[in-house]
Amino acid sequence: MNGFAQFFILLVFSAFLCRAACAQGVVEPPLPWKVKLTTGETLKGTISKWDFTAVDGSFGRAPWANFKPDDANRLCRKLMDWRQASQYIQLARMLFKLERADKLAEAALNDAIRRDRLCVPEIDALRAEVTERRRKVVEDRRIAAEKEFQSKAIGVNSPARTDADPRVKPWSVATDAQRAEALADMKADADRWLKQVNLRFSMAEGKYWVLYCDFPIGQCKDLARRMDEMYETVASMFALPVGLNIFHGKAVVIVSATEDHYRALEMAAFNSMPPPGAIGLCHMVGPKVVVSAFQSPDENRFMCTLVHEASHGFMHRYGSPSRLPSWADEGYAEYVAAQSFPNSTTKADRKPQGLKWLRDPNNNLLSVLHMSYEDGSWPGPDAIGYAIGYLTVDFLAQTKGKIFAEWVKDVKAGIPWEEALQRRFGWSAAQLARAVTERYWASE
Repeated sequence: MNGFAQFFILLVFSAFLCRAACAQGVVEPPLPWKVKLTTGETLKGTISKWDFTAVDGSFGRAPWANFKPDDANRLCRKLMDWRQASQYIQLARMLFKLERADKLAEAALNDAIRRDRLCVPEIDALRAEVTERRRKVVEDRRIAAEKEFQSKAIGVNSPARTDADPRVKPWSVATDAQRAEALADMKADADRWLKQVNLRFSMAEGKYWVLYCDFPIGQCKDLARRMDEMYETVASMFALPVGLNIFHGKAVVIVSATEDHYRALEMAAFNSMPPPGAIGLCHMVGPKVVVSAFQSPDENRFMCTLVHEASHGFMHRYGSPSRLPSWADEGYAEYVAAQSFPNSTTKADRKPQGLKWLRDPNNNLLSVLHMSYEDGSWPGPDAIGYAIGYLTVDFLAQTKGKIFAEWVKDVKAGIPWEEALQRRFGWSAAQLARAVTERYWASE
Protein backbone atom coordinates (compact mmCIF):
# COMPACT_ATOMS: atom_id res chain seq x y z
CA MET A 1 0.00 0.00 0.00
CA ASN A 2 1.53 3.32 -1.06
CA GLY A 3 1.69 6.42 1.12
CA PHE A 4 -1.25 8.17 -0.53
CA ALA A 5 -3.58 5.24 0.14
CA GLN A 6 -2.51 5.13 3.79
CA PHE A 7 -3.11 8.90 4.10
CA PHE A 8 -6.59 8.56 2.55
CA ILE A 9 -7.61 5.76 4.95
CA LEU A 10 -6.35 7.77 7.90
CA LEU A 11 -8.32 10.81 6.70
CA VAL A 12 -11.56 8.81 6.41
CA PHE A 13 -11.02 7.23 9.85
CA SER A 14 -10.38 10.66 11.39
CA ALA A 15 -13.57 12.03 9.83
CA PHE A 16 -15.51 9.06 11.26
CA LEU A 17 -14.10 9.73 14.73
CA CYS A 18 -14.97 13.40 14.40
CA ARG A 19 -18.61 12.63 13.46
CA ALA A 20 -18.84 10.17 16.34
CA ALA A 21 -17.58 12.85 18.72
CA CYS A 22 -20.13 15.35 17.38
CA ALA A 23 -22.92 12.81 17.73
CA GLN A 24 -21.97 12.49 21.38
CA GLY A 25 -22.28 16.28 21.82
CA VAL A 26 -18.59 17.19 21.93
CA VAL A 27 -17.79 20.55 20.33
CA GLU A 28 -14.28 20.52 18.92
CA PRO A 29 -12.83 23.04 18.85
CA PRO A 30 -14.92 24.78 21.58
CA LEU A 31 -17.28 27.37 20.14
CA PRO A 32 -17.19 30.96 21.45
CA TRP A 33 -20.72 32.27 22.13
CA LYS A 34 -22.41 35.27 23.73
CA VAL A 35 -26.15 35.64 24.21
CA LYS A 36 -28.64 37.23 26.60
CA LEU A 37 -30.83 34.64 28.38
CA THR A 38 -34.50 34.90 29.35
CA THR A 39 -33.37 35.36 32.97
CA GLY A 40 -31.68 38.63 31.97
CA GLU A 41 -28.17 37.22 32.46
CA THR A 42 -25.61 37.21 29.66
CA LEU A 43 -24.09 33.86 28.72
CA LYS A 44 -20.54 34.38 27.53
CA GLY A 45 -17.78 31.85 27.01
CA THR A 46 -16.95 28.77 24.97
CA ILE A 47 -19.27 25.81 24.40
CA SER A 48 -17.54 22.44 24.72
CA LYS A 49 -20.49 20.01 24.93
CA TRP A 50 -24.16 20.06 24.04
CA ASP A 51 -27.28 17.97 23.64
CA PHE A 52 -30.95 18.74 23.10
CA THR A 53 -31.49 19.62 26.76
CA ALA A 54 -28.60 22.04 27.43
CA VAL A 55 -25.18 23.37 26.44
CA ASP A 56 -22.04 23.07 28.62
CA GLY A 57 -18.93 25.17 28.57
CA SER A 58 -16.71 27.59 30.45
CA PHE A 59 -19.86 29.27 31.83
CA GLY A 60 -21.23 26.02 33.30
CA ARG A 61 -24.48 24.41 32.14
CA ALA A 62 -27.24 26.38 30.38
CA PRO A 63 -30.56 24.61 29.66
CA TRP A 64 -32.24 25.47 26.37
CA ALA A 65 -35.28 26.57 28.40
CA ASN A 66 -33.22 29.61 29.48
CA PHE A 67 -32.67 30.72 25.88
CA LYS A 68 -34.96 32.95 23.85
CA PRO A 69 -36.54 30.88 21.03
CA ASP A 70 -34.66 32.59 18.17
CA ASP A 71 -31.32 32.25 19.95
CA ALA A 72 -31.95 28.61 20.87
CA ASN A 73 -32.90 27.79 17.30
CA ARG A 74 -29.89 29.56 15.79
CA LEU A 75 -27.31 28.05 18.17
CA CYS A 76 -28.74 24.52 18.03
CA ARG A 77 -28.72 24.58 14.23
CA LYS A 78 -25.06 25.62 14.35
CA LEU A 79 -24.15 22.71 16.64
CA MET A 80 -26.21 19.87 15.18
CA ASP A 81 -25.60 17.76 12.06
CA TRP A 82 -27.68 19.62 9.43
CA ARG A 83 -27.69 16.54 7.15
CA GLN A 84 -29.75 14.31 9.46
CA ALA A 85 -33.54 14.51 9.56
CA SER A 86 -33.55 13.04 13.07
CA GLN A 87 -31.56 16.05 14.32
CA TYR A 88 -34.24 18.44 13.06
CA ILE A 89 -36.94 16.39 14.77
CA GLN A 90 -34.99 16.62 18.01
CA LEU A 91 -34.63 20.38 17.47
CA ALA A 92 -38.40 20.67 17.00
CA ARG A 93 -39.03 18.65 20.16
CA MET A 94 -36.84 21.06 22.12
CA LEU A 95 -38.45 24.15 20.58
CA PHE A 96 -41.98 22.91 21.30
CA LYS A 97 -41.07 23.10 25.00
CA LEU A 98 -40.24 26.80 24.76
CA GLU A 99 -42.86 29.55 24.86
CA ARG A 100 -43.90 31.06 21.53
CA ALA A 101 -41.55 28.83 19.53
CA ASP A 102 -44.10 26.74 17.60
CA LYS A 103 -43.35 28.39 14.24
CA LEU A 104 -39.64 27.66 14.64
CA ALA A 105 -40.45 24.06 15.63
CA GLU A 106 -42.65 23.59 12.55
CA ALA A 107 -39.90 25.02 10.34
CA ALA A 108 -37.51 22.42 11.80
CA LEU A 109 -40.01 19.65 11.00
CA ASN A 110 -40.31 20.89 7.43
CA ASP A 111 -36.52 20.78 7.15
CA ALA A 112 -36.60 17.19 8.44
CA ILE A 113 -39.11 16.19 5.76
CA ARG A 114 -37.00 17.79 3.03
CA ARG A 115 -34.11 15.58 4.11
CA ASP A 116 -36.08 12.38 4.55
CA ARG A 117 -39.78 12.00 3.70
CA LEU A 118 -39.87 8.67 5.51
CA CYS A 119 -39.76 10.54 8.83
CA VAL A 120 -43.36 11.81 8.48
CA PRO A 121 -44.85 9.15 10.84
CA GLU A 122 -42.28 10.11 13.49
CA ILE A 123 -43.22 13.78 13.04
CA ASP A 124 -46.93 12.99 13.36
CA ALA A 125 -46.18 11.12 16.58
CA LEU A 126 -44.24 14.11 17.92
CA ARG A 127 -47.11 16.50 17.16
CA ALA A 128 -49.54 14.16 18.95
CA GLU A 129 -47.17 13.95 21.91
CA VAL A 130 -46.93 17.75 22.12
CA THR A 131 -50.72 18.14 21.93
CA GLU A 132 -51.25 15.59 24.70
CA ARG A 133 -48.55 17.12 26.90
CA ARG A 134 -50.13 20.55 26.60
CA ARG A 135 -53.62 19.18 27.23
CA LYS A 136 -52.31 17.51 30.37
CA VAL A 137 -50.80 20.76 31.62
CA VAL A 138 -54.18 22.51 31.23
CA GLU A 139 -55.96 19.57 32.88
CA ASP A 140 -53.56 19.55 35.84
CA ARG A 141 -54.07 23.27 36.37
CA ARG A 142 -57.86 22.88 36.25
CA ILE A 143 -57.83 19.97 38.68
CA ALA A 144 -55.61 21.89 41.11
CA ALA A 145 -57.92 24.92 40.95
CA GLU A 146 -61.01 22.75 41.40
CA LYS A 147 -59.52 20.91 44.37
CA GLU A 148 -58.64 24.21 46.00
CA PHE A 149 -62.17 25.47 45.35
CA GLN A 150 -63.75 22.32 46.75
CA SER A 151 -61.73 22.59 49.94
CA LYS A 152 -62.89 26.18 50.39
CA ALA A 153 -66.49 25.47 49.40
CA ILE A 154 -67.06 23.26 52.42
CA GLY A 155 -65.32 25.60 54.83
CA VAL A 156 -61.61 25.29 55.50
CA ASN A 157 -62.24 26.23 59.12
CA SER A 158 -65.44 24.22 59.48
CA PRO A 159 -65.57 21.18 61.78
CA ALA A 160 -66.78 18.99 58.90
CA ARG A 161 -69.16 16.12 59.68
CA THR A 162 -68.28 13.96 56.70
CA ASP A 163 -68.05 10.88 58.89
CA ALA A 164 -71.63 11.28 60.07
CA ASP A 165 -73.52 11.84 56.82
CA PRO A 166 -72.46 10.65 53.36
CA ARG A 167 -74.35 13.55 51.81
CA VAL A 168 -71.68 15.98 52.98
CA LYS A 169 -68.79 14.15 51.36
CA PRO A 170 -67.18 16.62 48.93
CA TRP A 171 -67.74 16.02 45.23
CA SER A 172 -64.82 14.26 43.62
CA VAL A 173 -62.68 16.15 41.09
CA ALA A 174 -62.89 14.50 37.67
CA THR A 175 -60.21 14.12 35.03
CA ASP A 176 -60.87 15.36 31.49
CA ALA A 177 -61.68 11.80 30.41
CA GLN A 178 -64.16 11.39 33.28
CA ARG A 179 -65.78 14.73 32.47
CA ALA A 180 -66.16 13.73 28.83
CA GLU A 181 -67.70 10.43 29.89
CA ALA A 182 -70.08 12.23 32.26
CA LEU A 183 -71.13 14.65 29.51
CA ALA A 184 -71.79 11.79 27.09
CA ASP A 185 -73.87 10.07 29.77
CA MET A 186 -75.92 13.23 30.39
CA LYS A 187 -76.60 13.62 26.66
CA ALA A 188 -77.59 9.97 26.37
CA ASP A 189 -80.10 10.44 29.20
CA ALA A 190 -81.66 13.44 27.47
CA ASP A 191 -81.83 11.66 24.10
CA ARG A 192 -83.56 8.69 25.72
CA TRP A 193 -86.16 10.86 27.46
CA LEU A 194 -86.96 12.80 24.31
CA LYS A 195 -87.43 9.59 22.35
CA GLN A 196 -89.83 8.34 25.03
CA VAL A 197 -92.13 11.30 24.44
CA ASN A 198 -91.54 11.23 20.67
CA LEU A 199 -90.35 14.84 20.52
CA ARG A 200 -87.59 16.39 18.44
CA PHE A 201 -85.72 19.22 20.14
CA SER A 202 -82.97 21.58 18.95
CA MET A 203 -79.71 21.14 20.86
CA ALA A 204 -77.19 23.83 21.77
CA GLU A 205 -74.13 23.33 23.96
CA GLY A 206 -72.74 26.15 26.07
CA LYS A 207 -69.76 26.29 28.41
CA TYR A 208 -71.69 24.87 31.36
CA TRP A 209 -75.02 23.66 29.97
CA VAL A 210 -76.46 21.43 27.26
CA LEU A 211 -79.82 22.83 26.17
CA TYR A 212 -82.58 20.91 24.41
CA CYS A 213 -85.32 23.26 23.21
CA ASP A 214 -88.67 22.64 21.57
CA PHE A 215 -88.21 25.70 19.34
CA PRO A 216 -85.81 26.92 16.58
CA ILE A 217 -82.07 26.41 16.98
CA GLY A 218 -81.34 30.15 16.92
CA GLN A 219 -83.46 30.72 20.03
CA CYS A 220 -81.89 27.67 21.65
CA LYS A 221 -78.37 29.02 21.09
CA ASP A 222 -79.37 32.42 22.45
CA LEU A 223 -80.79 30.79 25.57
CA ALA A 224 -77.56 28.78 26.03
CA ARG A 225 -75.59 32.02 25.90
CA ARG A 226 -77.86 33.64 28.49
CA MET A 227 -77.58 30.59 30.75
CA ASP A 228 -73.77 30.76 30.56
CA GLU A 229 -73.92 34.44 31.54
CA MET A 230 -76.15 33.55 34.48
CA TYR A 231 -73.73 30.85 35.62
CA GLU A 232 -70.81 33.26 35.56
CA THR A 233 -72.82 35.82 37.53
CA VAL A 234 -73.53 33.24 40.22
CA ALA A 235 -69.94 31.98 40.13
CA SER A 236 -68.68 35.49 40.83
CA MET A 237 -70.98 35.71 43.86
CA PHE A 238 -69.19 32.69 45.31
CA ALA A 239 -65.70 33.70 44.16
CA LEU A 240 -65.22 30.68 41.89
CA PRO A 241 -62.11 30.70 39.69
CA VAL A 242 -63.01 32.19 36.30
CA GLY A 243 -64.29 29.53 33.92
CA LEU A 244 -64.50 26.74 36.51
CA ASN A 245 -67.30 24.32 35.67
CA ILE A 246 -68.56 22.61 38.82
CA PHE A 247 -71.16 20.46 37.08
CA HIS A 248 -70.94 16.71 36.41
CA GLY A 249 -69.88 17.05 32.78
CA LYS A 250 -72.41 19.81 32.16
CA ALA A 251 -75.93 20.42 33.42
CA VAL A 252 -78.80 19.52 31.08
CA VAL A 253 -81.62 22.01 30.49
CA ILE A 254 -84.73 20.86 28.61
CA VAL A 255 -87.19 23.56 27.60
CA SER A 256 -90.52 22.53 26.09
CA ALA A 257 -92.63 24.87 23.98
CA THR A 258 -95.88 23.85 25.70
CA GLU A 259 -96.97 22.85 29.18
CA ASP A 260 -98.30 19.54 27.84
CA HIS A 261 -94.88 18.60 26.42
CA TYR A 262 -93.24 19.66 29.69
CA ARG A 263 -95.53 17.48 31.78
CA ALA A 264 -95.15 14.51 29.43
CA LEU A 265 -91.36 14.82 29.65
CA GLU A 266 -91.45 15.08 33.45
CA MET A 267 -93.47 11.89 33.66
CA ALA A 268 -91.27 10.01 31.17
CA ALA A 269 -87.94 11.11 32.65
CA PHE A 270 -88.65 11.40 36.37
CA ASN A 271 -92.03 9.77 36.91
CA SER A 272 -93.24 13.01 38.46
CA MET A 273 -96.09 15.42 37.84
CA PRO A 274 -95.28 19.10 38.43
CA PRO A 275 -97.58 20.88 40.87
CA PRO A 276 -100.11 23.34 39.41
CA GLY A 277 -98.50 26.62 38.40
CA ALA A 278 -94.96 25.22 38.29
CA ILE A 279 -93.28 26.02 34.98
CA GLY A 280 -89.91 24.49 35.85
CA LEU A 281 -88.17 22.01 38.14
CA CYS A 282 -84.59 21.05 38.94
CA HIS A 283 -83.79 17.36 39.33
CA MET A 284 -80.63 16.38 41.17
CA VAL A 285 -79.87 12.69 40.71
CA GLY A 286 -76.59 11.79 42.38
CA PRO A 287 -74.01 14.08 40.77
CA LYS A 288 -76.29 14.93 37.83
CA VAL A 289 -78.27 18.15 37.41
CA VAL A 290 -81.24 18.37 35.02
CA VAL A 291 -83.51 21.41 34.70
CA SER A 292 -86.84 20.95 32.96
CA ALA A 293 -89.22 23.81 32.10
CA PHE A 294 -91.67 25.09 29.53
CA GLN A 295 -91.58 28.44 27.78
CA SER A 296 -94.47 30.35 29.30
CA PRO A 297 -95.81 33.39 27.41
CA ASP A 298 -94.37 35.70 30.08
CA GLU A 299 -90.71 35.86 29.04
CA ASN A 300 -89.52 37.48 32.27
CA ARG A 301 -91.32 34.95 34.44
CA PHE A 302 -89.94 32.13 32.31
CA MET A 303 -86.33 33.34 32.64
CA CYS A 304 -86.78 34.00 36.34
CA THR A 305 -88.00 30.43 36.85
CA LEU A 306 -85.23 28.98 34.72
CA VAL A 307 -82.56 30.85 36.68
CA HIS A 308 -84.20 29.87 39.98
CA GLU A 309 -84.16 26.16 39.10
CA ALA A 310 -80.66 26.31 37.65
CA SER A 311 -79.47 27.90 40.90
CA HIS A 312 -80.65 24.81 42.78
CA GLY A 313 -78.41 22.75 40.52
CA PHE A 314 -75.48 25.10 41.10
CA MET A 315 -75.89 24.90 44.87
CA HIS A 316 -76.23 21.10 44.69
CA ARG A 317 -72.81 20.94 43.06
CA TYR A 318 -71.26 23.58 45.32
CA GLY A 319 -68.79 21.77 47.55
CA SER A 320 -70.95 18.82 48.57
CA PRO A 321 -74.51 17.48 48.12
CA SER A 322 -75.42 18.73 51.61
CA ARG A 323 -78.54 20.86 51.27
CA LEU A 324 -79.27 24.24 52.84
CA PRO A 325 -82.42 24.56 54.98
CA SER A 326 -85.53 25.04 52.86
CA TRP A 327 -85.82 28.79 53.50
CA ALA A 328 -82.18 29.35 52.42
CA ASP A 329 -82.28 26.87 49.54
CA GLU A 330 -85.30 28.55 47.96
CA GLY A 331 -84.44 32.04 49.18
CA TYR A 332 -80.99 31.80 47.61
CA ALA A 333 -82.50 30.68 44.29
CA GLU A 334 -84.89 33.62 44.38
CA TYR A 335 -82.04 35.98 45.27
CA VAL A 336 -79.96 34.77 42.31
CA ALA A 337 -82.95 35.17 40.00
CA ALA A 338 -83.36 38.75 41.24
CA GLN A 339 -79.67 39.57 40.76
CA SER A 340 -78.99 37.78 37.47
CA PHE A 341 -80.96 39.84 34.98
CA PRO A 342 -82.59 43.29 35.08
CA ASN A 343 -86.15 42.26 34.24
CA SER A 344 -86.48 39.60 36.92
CA THR A 345 -89.98 39.31 38.35
CA THR A 346 -88.69 38.24 41.79
CA LYS A 347 -88.63 41.69 43.33
CA ALA A 348 -92.00 42.59 41.88
CA ASP A 349 -93.64 39.31 42.97
CA ARG A 350 -91.89 38.03 46.10
CA LYS A 351 -90.90 41.21 47.86
CA PRO A 352 -94.38 42.82 48.20
CA GLN A 353 -95.87 39.50 49.31
CA GLY A 354 -93.16 39.03 51.93
CA LEU A 355 -93.35 42.59 53.26
CA LYS A 356 -97.14 42.38 53.64
CA TRP A 357 -96.86 39.08 55.51
CA LEU A 358 -94.04 40.31 57.78
CA ARG A 359 -95.96 43.43 58.79
CA ASP A 360 -98.91 41.42 60.00
CA PRO A 361 -98.44 41.05 63.80
CA ASN A 362 -100.19 37.68 63.68
CA ASN A 363 -97.33 36.16 61.67
CA ASN A 364 -94.02 34.90 63.03
CA LEU A 365 -91.03 34.57 60.69
CA LEU A 366 -89.53 31.87 62.91
CA SER A 367 -92.29 29.48 61.78
CA VAL A 368 -91.10 29.84 58.16
CA LEU A 369 -87.48 29.22 59.12
CA HIS A 370 -88.55 25.86 60.56
CA MET A 371 -90.56 24.77 57.50
CA SER A 372 -88.93 21.94 55.57
CA TYR A 373 -89.24 19.81 52.46
CA GLU A 374 -88.98 16.67 54.53
CA ASP A 375 -92.04 17.12 56.72
CA GLY A 376 -94.19 18.64 53.97
CA SER A 377 -94.59 21.99 55.70
CA TRP A 378 -92.77 23.88 52.94
CA PRO A 379 -93.69 26.31 51.39
CA GLY A 380 -96.64 27.12 53.66
CA PRO A 381 -99.93 28.92 52.85
CA ASP A 382 -99.83 30.85 49.57
CA ALA A 383 -96.24 29.61 49.14
CA ILE A 384 -95.14 32.28 51.60
CA GLY A 385 -91.87 30.44 52.22
CA TYR A 386 -90.45 31.65 48.90
CA ALA A 387 -91.11 35.31 49.69
CA ILE A 388 -89.79 35.11 53.26
CA GLY A 389 -86.81 33.01 52.17
CA TYR A 390 -85.95 35.64 49.56
CA LEU A 391 -86.19 38.53 52.03
CA THR A 392 -84.09 36.65 54.59
CA VAL A 393 -81.32 35.75 52.12
CA ASP A 394 -81.40 39.24 50.61
CA PHE A 395 -80.98 40.74 54.10
CA LEU A 396 -78.05 38.44 54.96
CA ALA A 397 -76.34 38.80 51.59
CA GLN A 398 -76.65 42.59 51.50
CA THR A 399 -75.71 43.32 55.11
CA LYS A 400 -73.44 40.41 56.09
CA GLY A 401 -72.35 38.96 52.76
CA LYS A 402 -68.98 37.52 53.81
CA ILE A 403 -70.35 35.96 56.98
CA PHE A 404 -73.31 34.56 55.04
CA ALA A 405 -70.92 32.93 52.56
CA GLU A 406 -69.03 31.29 55.43
CA TRP A 407 -72.32 30.09 56.89
CA VAL A 408 -73.16 28.42 53.55
CA LYS A 409 -69.78 26.68 53.60
CA ASP A 410 -70.38 25.44 57.15
CA VAL A 411 -73.73 23.93 56.17
CA LYS A 412 -72.08 22.36 53.12
CA ALA A 413 -69.52 20.86 55.51
CA GLY A 414 -72.33 19.12 57.40
CA ILE A 415 -72.88 21.48 60.31
CA PRO A 416 -76.59 21.81 61.23
CA TRP A 417 -77.76 25.18 59.97
CA GLU A 418 -78.77 26.56 63.37
CA GLU A 419 -75.43 25.55 64.88
CA ALA A 420 -73.63 27.21 61.96
CA LEU A 421 -75.82 30.31 62.43
CA GLN A 422 -74.74 30.58 66.05
CA ARG A 423 -71.12 29.94 65.08
CA ARG A 424 -70.94 32.57 62.33
CA PHE A 425 -73.51 35.21 63.33
CA GLY A 426 -73.85 34.61 67.04
CA TRP A 427 -77.61 34.27 66.50
CA SER A 428 -80.22 31.68 67.30
CA ALA A 429 -82.95 31.07 64.72
CA ALA A 430 -85.28 33.24 66.82
CA GLN A 431 -82.73 36.08 66.81
CA LEU A 432 -82.38 35.80 63.01
CA ALA A 433 -86.18 36.00 62.70
CA ARG A 434 -86.25 39.15 64.83
CA ALA A 435 -83.38 40.77 62.89
CA VAL A 436 -85.12 40.20 59.53
CA THR A 437 -88.49 41.37 60.86
CA GLU A 438 -86.99 44.55 62.30
CA ARG A 439 -85.16 45.20 59.03
CA TYR A 440 -88.37 45.14 56.98
CA TRP A 441 -91.01 46.14 59.52
CA ALA A 442 -91.21 49.82 58.66
CA SER A 443 -88.78 50.23 55.76
CA GLU A 444 -89.31 50.05 52.01
